[in-house]
Order: sequence, then structure tokens, then C-alpha cells
Amino acid sequence: MQFTIGQTERACDSLGARYVVYGIHLEGYLFCKLRYSQLYRWNEKLRHYFGKNLVPCFPPKNYLAPTESMAEERRLQLQQYIQKVGEDPVISASEIFTALLKNAQQETFKIRARDILLEILLADGKSLMIDTHASHSADRMLEIAAQKVELSRQFLEHFALYLVCERPNGGYSVLKRLHGFELPYVSLWSLQDENCRIMIRKRYLDPLEDKMLMESSGGVTLLYSQATYELDRGWTTPTPELNQKLKTFQDAEMKREFLESIGKAKFYGYVLFEACSCDYPEPNTPAVVRVGSDEINCCTQLSSNRFKEISFKVNRIRCWKISLQMHDETELKPELSFEYQDSRDVWQWITIYTHQAFLLSSFIQEIVIEKLKISEGYTEMQIENAASELRTTPWNSLTALMLNYLRVMPMEDQLVECKE
Repeated sequence: MQFTIGQTERACDSLGARYVVYGIHLEGYLFCKLRYSQLYRWNEKLRHYFGKNLVPCFPPKNYLAPTESMAEERRLQLQQYIQKVGEDPVISASEIFTALLKNAQQETFKIRARDILLEILLADGKSLMIDTHASHSADRMLEIAAQKVELSRQFLEHFALYLVCERPNGGYSVLKRLHGFELPYVSLWSLQDENCRIMIRKRYLDPLEDKMLMESSGGVTLLYSQATYELDRGWTTPTPELNQKLKTFQDAEMKREFLESIGKAKFYGYVLFEACSCDYPEPNTPAVVRVGSDEINCCTQLSSNRFKEISFKVNRIRCWKISLQMHDETELKPELSFEYQDSRDVWQWITIYTHQAFLLSSFIQEIVIEKLKISEGYTEMQIENAASELRTTPWNSLTALMLNYLRVMPMEDQLVECKE
């Protein structure tokens, strides 16, 4: 999880006392707004339950009227605190952690608790209508949707709900994966965009996992839905011979045969990002970015109008970061940079300029987790906590990556960094 506090607001209570409200963003989108006092009480609960030594240090109270610099320092301290709490796999999975966030999300957007009928899209444009509740979490709604398509509970962990945005050309763009504790109805409503939808998609990037899911009829339904969409929209690029074979299976609705064959197609299982630019191999190079398997694939258009395909292998990435850069003094634009070891064993920073930087970061992290799961001899994920203690996990002889480390920077140069 990648938390940032991107905005603050001043408000007054019923007695006229002034206070600051902090806008907490999750993966680049406003998630909720909280006061210092609310976060302070939350911290006290965490310390009581988990012990003082396991919970990061909380920013102390100010008893004097804060200056502008003091207010900015407080914002950065709170940002660092909530990010580090979110990094801890035990704390972040606890009811104490999730209850505050769920309640804060619902209260921030003034969503009344009520029964609702919610549409969940499949990737091919079909949809499921589920009877649910405005306060139900993504985990709960995923269970309901899975029952609709007869997906066995044992396969639930391979899928997730995503926020997507429909495009004028009939396709869609993935915005973010909803975490299990998030309230999908509230997250959707908060975007205030009639083109945004909730979609069920597979959450993994390794196509080898398809074989396990094909044991379930619901798994076949969901995989086929996503695979046919990505084939039709050009996310996947099979050879002409394979494409003809796939069309034959598709016309005959031979879903299992289709899925067994499409796994051989180039870019199968990859996520296609919207058009963006990068600084490699030349500055301001237009690029089409795909992420999947074990790589970030960039198809770039050089100044000579030649096209060049570049593959950045994730196991050659030492660290990555997200920067929020001020644009035209009014808009913050994200960019993702990673330190990469090329074929000459030279390390260099590569930057991709995309509004989907947080999503790109989350998929890189997903690849790392998948690689760690299948590597031999690993024990725990490597995470940096408040005391800077390291829990190390060997990945391979090249590198072990640290996930979700927030480096605090000024608002115009904020970083979310995954660091070795």
C-alpha cells in the first residue's frame, strides 16, 4: 500500500476551535480525510494492542500555534507514520487498522449505510449485478461476485476488484486495485466520474497460474472474459497463425482450448498502460508500456521515427520511486523512476512519465512478490519499519527488493520509494 497526504484543509468545530484536516491518498486517489486527533487515538489503540515497540513513533502534539513550516513538517510526519503502519503485514491486516480506514472513508464522503444493487463488470463488457451494502468491503463484494460466476473460494485470492475507466473507443483503462478493506461503492462514488466502473480481474501477472484456475468453471469464465478482451483490444499480440487458431476456438466457444493456446501469445497476461513517455533511450520519448511476466516492456518511438522495443527485467531493478512533480503551478503529475542494471552491468535511472505511476508501481511489486513466492529458501518479505530494522528475504544472487518504503519529501517532490 502506498499512502500519501497530498492536501490539508483548515476547519472549525462547533465551538470555533480551528483544526487541520489531512487528505489521505491511497495509490494516488483520495481515500479519506482525518484530523490529527483521530489519528492520535488510532495510534493509541494500535500501541495498546500491538505494543509500543512494534508501532512507529507518532508525531507529538503541538501546544503552540504552528507556523507554516511546522504545519508542513507535521504533514510529512503523519504521512511517514501512516505509510510505515501500512507496511507492517500484521498491523495492516488487523481489524483495528481496517476499521478506522473503512469508517473514515464512509464518513469523508457522507455515504449513507444502505442496501444497494451494484454492477461488477467482467473484462469483456458483460456484467454481474450483486445485492450488497454500501458499507461492504472489497473482500466481501468479491466473495458475492465469485458466487455469481461459481468461482470456488479457494481461488478467490487470485482475483481482485479494480477501479477502471471506460474510454471513448470502447476500451477501458485500469486505475487501481481495490484493497480488501476498501469500500468499493464509496471509492467509485468518490471519483465522481460516470465513466468509472468496478471490474473483477485476475490480480496476478504470471500466466502459469492460469492452469490452476482452469480447474474451476468460474475460473475459466473469468480468465476467458479477460483473455478475449485483451486479444480483441491488442493487449496480446499472437502470430497470424495463432490468431487464426484463437478465432476458431472463440467462434466455437471452446474456452479451455482458447485459454490453453493464448498462453503462447506475446504479451499474454500483461497490463497495457495508456500512452506515456520516458527518458530512455532519449529524453521525452513517446512510449507504450506493458507490464507482465517478469518485465516492464516499452515500445518507444525515437526521434528518427524508428520504433524500438525495450525490455526492463524486474530482477535487474534495484529500487524504484514515485515522484509527484508540480506542473504549471496547479497540477501534480506523477512519474515512476527505477534504478536499472543494463547488459553492461551499468546502473542507471530510468523514468516513465505516466499518470498511472502508482498502478505501475503496484504491478512491479506484484511481480516481485510472485518471484519471492517461487524462489527457494525465502522466509519473510523484506520490509523497513520505523526502527529501520530489516527483515531480509533472499530473492536471487542479484538483489532482494524492499516493498512499500515511503521516503518523505516536500509536496512538490514527494516520493514513494521501494528501496534495497
